[in-house]
Amino acid sequence: MRPLFVLTRVECALFLREPASVLFTFALPLVLLSLNGANGNRPSDLLAGAGYIDVLMAGYLVYVMTTSGVMGMAETLADYRDKGILRRMRVSPLRPWQILGSHALMNLAVSVLGAVLLVAVAGSFFGLSRPVSIPLVLLALAATACCVLALGFLLGAMLPTVRMTQAVTSALYFPSIFISGALFPRESLPELAQRISDVLPVTYAVQAIRKAWAHGVLDGTALVVLVVTAVVAVTVALRAFRWESR
Repeated sequence: MRPLFVLTRVECALFLREPASVLFTFALPLVLLSLNGANGNRPSDLLAGAGYIDVLMAGYLVYVMTTSGVMGMAETLADYRDKGILRRMRVSPLRPWQILGSHALMNLAVSVLGAVLLVAVAGSFFGLSRPVSIPLVLLALAATACCVLALGFLLGAMLPTVRMTQAVTSALYFPSIFISGALFPRESLPELAQRISDVLPVTYAVQAIRKAWAHGVLDGTALVVLVVTAVVAVTVALRAFRWESR
């Protein structure tokens, strides 16, 4: 296990050296929270009686996890493949699960840090409520983490070059976070956008966390979608994954 943790520590250090990654993952959600949370955490009939900050928090947590798990995971794997880093690591004494596991653990650590930072700031300055059910929130967060990491792994495994990976992940990521409720409550979006978002796994991640946090309710449908998506994505990624560029 020691090589796994050493690799994870190295990947975390490399992540922190990328100003753009740190900005989009940590700073941007705090800026959005400050801009959108000025009116506090008042309950809203539009949001089924939930507090506005509570609803925003569910979306921002998913935003942090998706930014790290999908964008970060996919682009890093593609970049390492293009530069031959994966090939050289593959012929080292390291095992494949240690190499790939370090990327998953690094992105998971980034997500946890971003989530803790968001909750701390929202709770201290914007009136964030305590979760109605902490176990259900943790369950929803775990399912979300598995799903977004699996999707990032899938994109990093299937797309042949880093440029194509950046283009495809951006084309999928940005529309998803805007219409899934990750940045704004879905109730404030046009009906067409809400219907389109029904097919996005990220939408179900937001719903699962939101219902668990604000209402203490387990959204079984959302959890099934997240888990099934994760299993399918990992299965396909393992078959398609390549250590070298074509």
